[in-house]
Amino acid sequence: MTVQPAFLLALRAFAALTIVWHHFSLYAPLNDWAAPLLGGLLDWVADYGRATQVFFVVSGYVAAQGIGSREGWNSAQLGRFAIQRYCRLGLPYLAVVIAILPIYEFARGWVPDDVLGQPVSVGQFLAHLFLLQDILGYESLSAGLWFVCINFQLGFVYACALVVQQRFGRGGDGVVMLLGWTASLYSLFHFNLDPAGACWALYFFPFFFMGILVHKALTRDGTVGFVVFQGVMLLAMLYAWRWRVIVTMVFGMLLFIAGRSGLGRHWSRSSLIALIGKMSYSLFLIHFPVLVLVGALWARLGWNSPVAATAGLLVAFGGSLLAANLFHRWVETPAALLAKRLRKPEQVAERDAEGRRLAFEH
Repeated sequence: MTVQPAFLLALRAFAALTIVWHHFSLYAPLNDWAAPLLGGLLDWVADYGRATQVFFVVSGYVAAQGIGSREGWNSAQLGRFAIQRYCRLGLPYLAVVIAILPIYEFARGWVPDDVLGQPVSVGQFLAHLFLLQDILGYESLSAGLWFVCINFQLGFVYACALVVQQRFGRGGDGVVMLLGWTASLYSLFHFNLDPAGACWALYFFPFFFMGILVHKALTRDGTVGFVVFQGVMLLAMLYAWRWRVIVTMVFGMLLFIAGRSGLGRHWSRSSLIALIGKMSYSLFLIHFPVLVLVGALWARLGWNSPVAATAGLLVAFGGSLLAANLFHRWVETPAALLAKRLRKPEQVAERDAEGRRLAFEH
């Protein structure tokens, strides 16, 4: 039993759209100007629109379905995987970092400095180049870039675990599960309680591990482990309330039910939902620069009434969808194809299957 691609795309579309409006509700000036008209709604989205855990759960599931099914993991393949993953995630991310610099210059003086940050330094740019800005203490150049850094770390950590699994032969799966459970427990009851640790994969590892356990429950009769982990999550939430833990529990269960009951096979084949799901990574990356650009333009034109600001938010949303579609076509897809070309020659036969997973694997 597996979760159908259409359902995974729907989850990713939901997460991306939720995050877009979460950021729209947080950053000035449009949110402040629209507050008299949309204040209650914007406040609610700001409080409850944190949906990155959905991406982590789906990423864990797809990683287990994709790279987790490969054989022959070793240190050489691990290095190749890191390069592939950087191409897949890092090149679109760097394209946004470069594109946002002139937008910030256009917006400076019209959009608050706490949104734009300080002018970019060489050290800050180099830290972004190597996905290290949060670890090194540099200010992020765009909302959500931290997610790319963490997702890269999580994928690499999982690949390292697969190398360990190969080394232990038949008992390798048990060793990897033991490491996963240990890391998750330590994170849920200690590491995840300190925001200072949010620059490391361990902080978010339980959410990614949830996706791995869902896949194991659906394909290798690991239902007991999945149910126990849900119980552990509940205890962690009772130990210290965290909205992110609740989101992980809910969407982990939804993913499991979709695979076990066949819900995913009967999911709507909406072309619009599928399109947003496929370009969800591009939408995640590009929406903040679009929001800043529209906010600066509205400020320059003096369109700061509640009605005009609300219209600006809608323009920013529509512009984000359009820009994401173009970005997905001309930047993200070529980066993904480059990552595919770096596969070992003996893996060429897998290209068709990998292509079907390409829309989901981050």
